[in-house]
Amino acid sequence: MEVGAPWVDPEACLGCGTCVAICPAQVLSLSGGKAGVVGAGCIGCGHCAAVCPAAAVRVDTGDGWAEAYATLTPSGALVASGEFSPAALVDMLRSRRSCRLFRAEAVPGPLLEDLVRVAVTAPSGTNSQAWTFTVLTSRAAVAGLSGAVAGFFRRLNRLAARAVVRRVLAWLGRGELEAYYRTHYAEVRQALVGWDRDRTDRLFYEAPAALVIGSRPGASCPAEDALLAAGNVLLAAQAMGLGSCLIGYAAAAMAHDRRVAAAAGVPEGEQVHAVIALGWPKVTFARPVGRRRPVVRYKTA
Repeated sequence: MEVGAPWVDPEACLGCGTCVAICPAQVLSLSGGKAGVVGAGCIGCGHCAAVCPAAAVRVDTGDGWAEAYATLTPSGALVASGEFSPAALVDMLRSRRSCRLFRAEAVPGPLLEDLVRVAVTAPSGTNSQAWTFTVLTSRAAVAGLSGAVAGFFRRLNRLAARAVVRRVLAWLGRGELEAYYRTHYAEVRQALVGWDRDRTDRLFYEAPAALVIGSRPGASCPAEDALLAAGNVLLAAQAMGLGSCLIGYAAAAMAHDRRVAAAAGVPEGEQVHAVIALGWPKVTFARPVGRRRPVVRYKTA
């Protein structure tokens, strides 16, 4: 059976048609009171297998790596919609905060690999699952990436410091450098001083591990997929006792300079969308903090 494609056991099938109704690719149909695969284009979402009341539909997802957790033991039970406490979920969401004070203690490799397993439970556009995960497992590896990012922003700051270049680019309709100069130049310059002086790491905050989330070609919405996976990682890290922090400067540097991505071990042909610092936090937060009221609109017709 092709990985991701469904197979229906005609003996077990009840002919209820639920799998047919839920299939987003419309590759299933009822014939003679039994469901069967009648078309191509299956996206391998597994809805058919998940919804079948008789377990008559099977979907091969490969070697089972994504379910083989090393540091935790999920029950394997389905938590149906409405069965998990919304209040407990909100408490978890509000408790997670970005960590910028890490202990030097390493994060065990199996724990980092389990974070990736959690990441791939996220949805992806057309179920492409084209994400990639590059795991930096030591402080030395993270510091090497910090140095590469520092090199990128040192070059960018040199360019941004030239007022004539900024103005000409803005006149040509490319105001990004002028915007960077106004909002980030001074902060980056100060951070570079500390890095050059004594390797003070104001990028990863001395984190002993990091996760780079990218994508292979072919995904319909790779950036969104990566950020959804990153959200899973942030919450799972909180539950595991780890601190985490999205590092936007590193992701931006990798997106604009292939040399920075290469320094992290990301191969040619992959795009980077998110970078997460990981480690054991030095500080314990005592309480959640509120959020500002967002712009909210409602449309009834």
